[in-house]
Amino acid sequence: MNVTTIKKARDEAKRFLDLLPDALTHESSDNRIWPSPARSALRRASMDLTRALADLRRPS
Repeated sequence: MNVTTIKKARDEAKRFLDLLPDALTHESSDNRIWPSPARSALRRASMDLTRALADLRRPS
């Protein structure tokens, strides 16, 4: 773990949280989220965040 990986994880988390409200606007009355560009962007941000967090756990 180093400063670069910490900052990368922080940036990916911020990106995920920034995209979250747009994705939730496509929610239906029965709590499903319909496919949309916002949902796809959120999914991609989630994968990038997962990768950044995995990099944090790797020994330097």
